[in-house]
Amino acid sequence: MYISAKDNQKVKAYCKLSTSKKARTEQGAFVVEGVINCLDILRTENIEITSLFYTEEALEKYHGKLPVEVFENFDVKKSYVVSSEVAEKMSQVEQTSGAFVIAGRLDLPFSREMLDSKGRYLILNNVQDPGNLGTMIRTSAAVGIDGIVLSANTVDLYNPKVVRSAMASMPKVKLFIENDFSKVIGTFNEMGIKTCAAVVRDGESVTDFDWSDGCAVIIGNEGKGLSDNDASLCSHKVTIHMNGNIDSLNAAVASSILLWEMCGRGK
Repeated sequence: MYISAKDNQKVKAYCKLSTSKKARTEQGAFVVEGVINCLDILRTENIEITSLFYTEEALEKYHGKLPVEVFENFDVKKSYVVSSEVAEKMSQVEQTSGAFVIAGRLDLPFSREMLDSKGRYLILNNVQDPGNLGTMIRTSAAVGIDGIVLSANTVDLYNPKVVRSAMASMPKVKLFIENDFSKVIGTFNEMGIKTCAAVVRDGESVTDFDWSDGCAVIIGNEGKGLSDNDASLCSHKVTIHMNGNIDSLNAAVASSILLWEMCGRGK
């Protein structure tokens, strides 16, 4: 099916999902933009693809460079060729590559049955920047942790900025959303998994901490970090010691250091 009208219902449905967290939550779906990202999700197992949109220009540009024949061979009942003008309306970037997907959610239900008592996890508490979350997901997949828990009003996992930066990594790590932070920490503590609050000072040095057995690193808000109350729920506190008068790091950078220590020293 070819779509040239910007007010087409399929196009409007995509645009609503791309701009509204409420719509994504209610419909249990999210959007993916970009030829490479769309190819990644189309090749991901056990995920529902509702719609695929692409331009003829995208096929011509990437033919022989990327396996865009996947687009042409996709279910004809769910695929749509769109005009370049429609693609521009759908896009949230300055220059679109001309491919878009609507897919079902990737996150899993949070429960102790889904966790490994010997596993390694990242727990996010009120992290707000989509770029930081995207970096954390990519790093988590790279070091091979067992899961990420988004808690306490952390930025939407399906924010298009997060998806654009981390789509290839998202299916490679278990993702959980549970807003009740005390429930999350309580569950990990009950399972004997060390809950390690990242704090600016007064925690055990990350290079001295015993990262063996099950561990979870907890990262707080970019500006405020973890509150004293939230940190007190955790079984341990860890600190990245820094030189001079530097007293904090970007949340994504801090999480990368901690994840590397946890996975490198704990294995």
